Amino acid sequence: MIKRVFVLPFLGVILLAGVFVLMLTANLYTFHRLTDESPVAELSFTPAGARQYQVTIAYGDFCKPEQYLLEGDQWRLDALFLKWHPWANLFGLDSMYRIERLSGRYRDPVAENTRPHRVHELHPEQGIDLVSIIERYTGWLSPVDTLYGSSVYHDMDGIFVYRVYRGQSGLLVRRSRQAAPGGERGVITIDINKTCGQQAGWLQRALAYTGRLIQGGHP
Repeated sequence: MIKRVFVLPFLGVILLAGVFVLMLTANLYTFHRLTDESPVAELSFTPAGARQYQVTIAYGDFCKPEQYLLEGDQWRLDALFLKWHPWANLFGLDSMYRIERLSGRYRDPVAENTRPHRVHELHPEQGIDLVSIIERYTGWLSPVDTLYGSSVYHDMDGIFVYRVYRGQSGLLVRRSRQAAPGGERGVITIDINKTCGQQAGWLQRALAYTGRLIQGGHP
């Protein structure tokens, strides 16, 4: 009897630890691994009024372009970067990023302080805030080297498509002209390796499912 009473609390601790690790892993799943320079987002713009633009942006798996309204002369994209210590890289932990926000900005500082602003959150809130946990714990066992933000901004111009790339140090942007007349404006032209509609692996599906449960959404 004594042995059984001892084993039950021990199993409970193991179960709680497993649930906690799974929740943290689901939160980490909102980040994307960094290995070399590659595109992370593509944006195109359509004028919608005076210093107002409708933006079409594709990011993540690039399969579901989203549209937002922005105010200003330029757009700005913010991302959060997570860099591991070299010893953590040995265990397969590459630097990671997560797209955070899309917003408008003005070239003129006076307009920046007086004109309307729009900011759009581009990632869901998580039940466990991994960022806060990482920022609080900086002990010698922490695998995290640094956690920092990186932003890029450029003009909003309907004749260009803006492609955002990420590297080990942050974001950069390049632009190219829209497709020749006769093609649809605002069509995302980014080249990706993953085929849209492709079935995700069982681990990705499990982590995404857990993430939705943590957020309080529907499975």
